[in-house]
Amino acid sequence: MTAAATLSSTDIKTSRSITDSNTNILTPRAINANYASVATSAITALDGFYMKDSFRWKNIGGWIAANVYNDIMDFDLWSKTKKYESTYGASLLTIATSTAAQKTADSTNDFNDDQLWWCLAMIRAYQNYGHKELLDQSIKQWRAISANAQIFKSDQGTKVSKGGIDRDTAIPADCDIDGAVYWASAGDSGLNAISTSLFAQVGAWLLAITGDASFRGPTDSAINWLQRMMLDKKTGIMNIDALTAGGCTKHLGSLTYNTGTYIGALTSLYMTTGDAKYLDAATLSVTSSVTGSFGNNPALVIDQQADLTANGDGVQWRDVLFRNLADFYTTIGSRGKVSDDLKGKIAAFFKANYDQIQSKARFGDLYSANWYGKLNAGSDWGTGSVLANFIGSMLVL
Repeated sequence: MTAAATLSSTDIKTSRSITDSNTNILTPRAINANYASVATSAITALDGFYMKDSFRWKNIGGWIAANVYNDIMDFDLWSKTKKYESTYGASLLTIATSTAAQKTADSTNDFNDDQLWWCLAMIRAYQNYGHKELLDQSIKQWRAISANAQIFKSDQGTKVSKGGIDRDTAIPADCDIDGAVYWASAGDSGLNAISTSLFAQVGAWLLAITGDASFRGPTDSAINWLQRMMLDKKTGIMNIDALTAGGCTKHLGSLTYNTGTYIGALTSLYMTTGDAKYLDAATLSVTSSVTGSFGNNPALVIDQQADLTANGDGVQWRDVLFRNLADFYTTIGSRGKVSDDLKGKIAAFFKANYDQIQSKARFGDLYSANWYGKLNAGSDWGTGSVLANFIGSMLVL
């Protein structure tokens, strides 16, 4: 591994707070300047595709754009810079404060997972730059979803009607939906892992930042449902993607972003509460994630979407896992709660995927979303899909 070079070695802010509380300011190892330079070059390459008036890149919009913003905000968070405050940070602030901008960015649409991705990006921008409007809008969106889309045991056996949304099909009385979150506002929407795990992650971050205990109950309910209904308990990998409320039918799918957001929620809850149940659950999921659960040919390299040659939803799934693994490594690791063995496994996972990306998917400072050499050009959407690996690599390698 390349020796770390210092960009910023002290007082790294976590996803928990922007205060000066000793429990929320960490001092992890110095950031590796070589990997940070690669991340910066990739972001600079993206700049040429950015369309400020639409708050998106030429070929990156919607929830995927929110993830790219989140990655860029992570760079400023972990490197303790304000490099992107006047550009991407300013765009997020405009989105938070303008209903017209929200419509343009599609940050307040009818899909709960889409909205929650934007919440994560705005919260990161708040932590970096301190504009309270970013936090306020995230709280507003989360609370609306909590009121309108999270359901409980009392809803079993009923046709749910909340927030002016009448669901089409009654939930079977014996269908465990206690804590789950609907995917969308449409009457025929089902329940799924990504909306529920994102709801938990945003709730966990808001609990940590505000100290408001009202965020914890709904967040724990979401986590508990995921663990009962969607998780492989032996591995900690989310292996059920969705549940159709009418009939309670499970839809298999071990998508990387489901497990990634689940790890992110657990990481934040442990850092805030110190409760070992969150640490134990996160450690199991992280260990499985970095030791071949998502691909092992080449060794440790994620093969989900290995044949991806066109833009679409799947492009950003892997990126989410890397982002949350890096958060776990850096924040929980700062408390001495990540073993040297697991740290080594996480580092090996990042390095294997980094090397695969650089050897198969690099085209100058642009990248392909396919890491197996099937594309012959880089793109903005491909580059956005690898940022979390680069930013995580600057933290763990």
